[in-house]
Amino acid sequence: MIVALGGEGIGPEVIDVTCEVMVKGGMPVEILTPPHGEPAMKSHGHPIPDETKRLCEGADGVLFGAAGGPSTSAVVGWLRWEKGTYASVRPVKHYPGASSPLAHPAGIDYVIVRELSEGLYPGREGELADLARAMPDLKDKFSRHVAEYGTGRFAVKIVTRTGVERAARFACDVARKRKTRGSQGKLTCITKSNVMPSSDGLFQQIVAEVVKREYPELTHEHFHVDDGARRLVRFPRQMDVVLTMNLYGDILSDLGAETAGGLGMAPSGCYREGWAYFESVHGSAPDIAGRGIANPTGAMLSAAMMLDHMKLESEGTRLEAAVARVYRDGKTLTTDQGGKASTTEFGRAVLEAYRNS
Repeated sequence: MIVALGGEGIGPEVIDVTCEVMVKGGMPVEILTPPHGEPAMKSHGHPIPDETKRLCEGADGVLFGAAGGPSTSAVVGWLRWEKGTYASVRPVKHYPGASSPLAHPAGIDYVIVRELSEGLYPGREGELADLARAMPDLKDKFSRHVAEYGTGRFAVKIVTRTGVERAARFACDVARKRKTRGSQGKLTCITKSNVMPSSDGLFQQIVAEVVKREYPELTHEHFHVDDGARRLVRFPRQMDVVLTMNLYGDILSDLGAETAGGLGMAPSGCYREGWAYFESVHGSAPDIAGRGIANPTGAMLSAAMMLDHMKLESEGTRLEAAVARVYRDGKTLTTDQGGKASTTEFGRAVLEAYRNS
């Protein structure tokens, strides 16, 4: 059983067409669409009613569209923070025919694993004056006391051994699985440990320990985030699995998506032990919502990841291959990819490709 939550903006449009492909393609799935977001606020007084939560918790797969306002942000808050998902998997893959700003995007195929529960997210912020009172001896690396900065705000970055180890093991398992399919078997850790040796340095240290101790068959490397960002553009084919801290993963996955064709094509899955939900990386795009031109590729590839998670690997592989075929043919692409097709027309093309696969 799948729970599909459209969210706001273009979210319902891309989720609806994705669900249509799954149903009309004859996949062995049941799809439920319980109330959530703004409509649920009006009908149930809460953006994610208890019944919706119960269905999500018992579902084989949860597919989410896009968060745009406070109500759907609350839905994501429940799916991500309250449900304890700690690893966001964000594939970056170029499909021949997709529009990329790079001259030679062919062969881009790597995965960013974003640690999802710690770092600077969710926001732990406050007044500098409160921090100065709570930690009167706190100084920066230049021996300036925090009170010397005057009026302002602070944010707290959290890094724990437990959090880093589970994210590192998850990313290594992804790299190990990809290696069996012909990938490099390499884990690239990205931090800013040269500036933040205590927090980012601990992340880097623990990741290196986990790889050396538990995954000796994998290659391991580390880059600072500014250098890592450059490498994702200049040397994307050298990447396999990239493990990053929370904020860096949010930024770098958008950058990587653009090199492969744009945010409209970027899928993701957010995992914890025994449960996961799947969503496009893009937001609600209110400027094009309701116009029928949104690119549903990210939602469809997220659904393919979800099907794999549900042990429907054949259906997930066929769905990804169908999307790839539509791009390769180049006849039914959406406007962001240089075509003229509507959201539904793209969906029909994927459905036909799926049926003929």
